[in-house]
Amino acid sequence: MPAPMVILLPGTDGTGVFFQGLVEALKAFCEIKVLSYPQHGDQSYEHLGRHLLSELPTDRDYILVGESFGGPLAIWLATHATVKPVKLILGATFAASPFSLPGRWIAPLVPLARFIPLREWQIKFMLFNGGHAQWAAQIFEHTRFIDRRVLLSRVQSVLRCDMRAALSALPIPVLCLNATQDRLLPPWLPRHFPQQSHIRIV
Repeated sequence: MPAPMVILLPGTDGTGVFFQGLVEALKAFCEIKVLSYPQHGDQSYEHLGRHLLSELPTDRDYILVGESFGGPLAIWLATHATVKPVKLILGATFAASPFSLPGRWIAPLVPLARFIPLREWQIKFMLFNGGHAQWAAQIFEHTRFIDRRVLLSRVQSVLRCDMRAALSALPIPVLCLNATQDRLLPPWLPRHFPQQSHIRIV
């Protein structure tokens, strides 16, 4: 029996370009499919999910992996897929907004941030504590041409999301990988992963 296909859902950039290293490491062991998000229009999780449902296989086993922004989207897809994944992996992400109620209050103000210019040094200090200049430059180069309104709309989706009930109801094994030195979403912020037998948190 062939190994399950691995389907990767990217973070806020929505391009999948930052999966290149992972794809290189895994391609000898399994077939990999990287999905990308539309770079215009509605960026709500439900809209993106309905856009991507047809990308999920119906004739073979697959593992669904959601990273960062892609985590709640992976939960939505696993819930609504005609053929559910055999496993769900959530990497450095959350089941509901880590910012809880304050995040919902802030969400309507997020579009105002489009007037704040994005610089490479901001990424370097925000994500890497001033180090890893090469990674910061790569992130800046791959995101600076994405419409800021699209990126900020995705931030709003994060602040408003709550997939806890859907995650609890999934009839498949779930692995949640939490980063211990995450600077964008510090470890003390809640990930809202329920304590249930089918959910393993590492």
